[in-house]
Amino acid sequence: MMCVSVLNKSFLHKLKNNVIFFVIYLILFLLVVKTFGYIAPFFIAGLLAVIINPISEKLKRRFKVNKGISTLFLSLLGVGLVIFLASFLLVKGSQHLVSFLNNIDSNSYSYLGIMINDWVSNLDKYVNYFQGISNNSIDIQSLVANYGKNLADIAKTMLAKIIDLATSLPTVVLIIITLFMSTYFIAKDFDKIENAFLSIFTDDTKIKVRRVKNEIMYSIKGYIKAYTILMSITFLVIWISFSVFKVPYGLPLAIIGALLDLIPFLGIIVIFVPVIIYYFVIENYVVSIGIAIVFIGLSILRQILEPKLVSANVGISPLLTIVAIFVGIQVGGILGIIFFLGLLVMHDILEKVDIL
Repeated sequence: MMCVSVLNKSFLHKLKNNVIFFVIYLILFLLVVKTFGYIAPFFIAGLLAVIINPISEKLKRRFKVNKGISTLFLSLLGVGLVIFLASFLLVKGSQHLVSFLNNIDSNSYSYLGIMINDWVSNLDKYVNYFQGISNNSIDIQSLVANYGKNLADIAKTMLAKIIDLATSLPTVVLIIITLFMSTYFIAKDFDKIENAFLSIFTDDTKIKVRRVKNEIMYSIKGYIKAYTILMSITFLVIWISFSVFKVPYGLPLAIIGALLDLIPFLGIIVIFVPVIIYYFVIENYVVSIGIAIVFIGLSILRQILEPKLVSANVGISPLLTIVAIFVGIQVGGILGIIFFLGLLVMHDILEKVDIL
């Protein structure tokens, strides 16, 4: 009671509202994550509808184009673009994966295994000297000896998954139809859906809800803009540097690196580190050192640009952005980053509209 009496009443009221906000946000986030496999087509359809609706409205006002017709055309265009991009990535990924598997040289793996086994043997001498451990050597060397085989197995498993997905024609067709129909009807009845949702609130609350919607749209556009810039930089740096140093599969690796760039700190490591190690092992030190320099430079550039771009385009402070990214990685990787950045953005929006 004494602690409560010491604290300001307005602070306690704000603290209570923040706790309620955090609990509601956490429940909604977990609900979306757990059900995303089921709601994914409708989620994508909703995003497409948000993009399509203002375009349809402009076409209706300026050129007197019937909204139903323009929405139908834009829905076909939007869904077609999504399907094209997904198909392109799957087909190109499969082609390069098949090429990679066909060109696997078992001798290079044995050579790589011998080299690494020598390193492990030397490491074991120091480990045995300092710790007296003599029973770990066989396990470590066995693991390293199977590295090449495991790598090929992983690639073959990925290819099998892609083939399974491609051959699941009825499911793919159902997803495409669901995506198109959902996009069309959400975009066509966007205003009706919005008005039906707003009808449950009072007139004063409706104004705040509309402001929240506008702020959310601004934040989403800013987030997409920020990461489009970051991913474009990553793509160009990987593609150009790998082309200069004649590293094979430069284009697909650049695409994968750009997509993995959505996972801060980890994304480009997955692309660069194996390449650096491989060329170092085969004693091509020029390429290894060159790619390492590019990797360090890109990492530094990304860490400088990411907080600034996200904060500038989303509206939260660079310090809070850095904290959200760092804590998010520790807690749950990419999902953790999305959770904490979303928490910051929503809290900032609700403060702007005087709800928190």
